[in-house]
Amino acid sequence: MNAISQPLQHTLHSHESALMIRAVQCIPVRLPLIKPILMAGIEMHHSDNILLRIETESGLVGWGEAASAPGHGGSDLASMEAFVNAQVVPRLLGQSVAMRLAITDSLYACPDHPVSAIAAVDLALFDLMGKHLGVPIHTLVGGARRARIQPLWLIGNPSIAQDQAEVEKRVGLNYRFFKLKLGVKTLAQDIDNARALHRQFGDSIRLCADANMGFSVDQTLEYARAVRGCLAYLEQPIDKYDMAGLRAITTAGDVPIGLDEGATSENDILRQTQFGIAGVSLKSLKLGGISGVMRAADLCSRLGLQINLSGKVAETSISSAALLHMAAVVPSVDWGTSPSHLFLQTDIVERPFAPVNGEYPLPMGPGLGIEVDESKVAQVRI
Repeated sequence: MNAISQPLQHTLHSHESALMIRAVQCIPVRLPLIKPILMAGIEMHHSDNILLRIETESGLVGWGEAASAPGHGGSDLASMEAFVNAQVVPRLLGQSVAMRLAITDSLYACPDHPVSAIAAVDLALFDLMGKHLGVPIHTLVGGARRARIQPLWLIGNPSIAQDQAEVEKRVGLNYRFFKLKLGVKTLAQDIDNARALHRQFGDSIRLCADANMGFSVDQTLEYARAVRGCLAYLEQPIDKYDMAGLRAITTAGDVPIGLDEGATSENDILRQTQFGIAGVSLKSLKLGGISGVMRAADLCSRLGLQINLSGKVAETSISSAALLHMAAVVPSVDWGTSPSHLFLQTDIVERPFAPVNGEYPLPMGPGLGIEVDESKVAQVRI
C-alpha cells in the first residue's frame, strides 16, 4: 500500500507546486483605436486598460484584462492598478491557481474593491488552469453549445452616410448584426439612419441600438415609436437610476429594452426584471470576469431574458478570447456578441482572432487560446 501511496503523494505534491503563483504583474496600457468611436457625449480615440500577468512556479503565464470604464460599471485605471498592487499581489503570491474561488472570494472581501480588477484576476486564473490541464476555457466552464460565434459590429460615425458605408462594407464581409450608437447625431438623424438601413437591407441584417443613457424618456419614446419594426432591441436609452422612466418605455412596447450600465450585478438584473426589460448586456469588467458572467447568464436564462455578450471598446484579444469562450457556452446569445479587439490599431497577441465568413470560430487552444507578444505589450505600456 505504501508503495502505491508514496508516488501518488509525490504526484499530488508536484501538481500543487506547479500551480503555485510566483509572480503577479499589473501592466497599465494605452491602446490607440483604428478610428474614433462616437457614443452619447463621448468620443474615444484610445482605451486605457490594465493587463494582469500571473506566472506559476512551473513557468506557465496566464493573462487577464480590464478596461477603464467607470461609467459602465467598471473602475478607472488608477483605482484598478492601486488595488492590484496593494491587495491582489500579496494575496496571490504563494497561492495555488486551483484555489481560484478562494482567491477571488478574498478579494471581494476587501473594502472598496473594484470588480473590474477582480475580473482581470478571474480571467488570468482561468487561463492558467486551462493551460495547466491542456484544455480550452469553454471546456472548463461546462462545454460548448456552439462552434461558431456571430459578431455584433458597432457603428458610431458622425454622419448617416458614413454609417451606411460602414454597414455596406461589413455586409460585404458577411457581417449580419449591427449596433447603432445613438446620441452622436440629432434624434431625427438617428431615426432616419435606422429606417434607411432597414429599408436598404431588410431582413438580411439585424439592427439594434445603444444610447448609453444619453436619451430622455420622451426622446426614447419618440425614437422607439419611429423605428418600430427596425430594431431587435434598444440598449440602455435612459439613466440607469430612472426606474419610473424604464417602466414607461417598456410599457410602450415599441422596441424591446435591454440593460447595460444599469446591470452591474445579479441583484440589478433581478430588481429590474419587474420593470419589463427584455434582455441584458453582460460584460466581464462589471460582473467579475468569466465566473460572474456565467452566473449572470444562467440567471438571465431562468428569467427568460435575452443575452448580449460585449467587450468594452476597446479590449485586446485577451478579453475577446474570453468573450468567445463564454459565447460558446451560455444558454443563448441571441442579442449578439461584441469582441472589440478589431477596433485597435495594434493588438498584443501573436495571432489576433479574425472572423471567417462573418463568424468567429471557437478558440480551441488551452486556456484562452492566445499567445501574448510581450514585446507588443511593452510598446503600449503607460
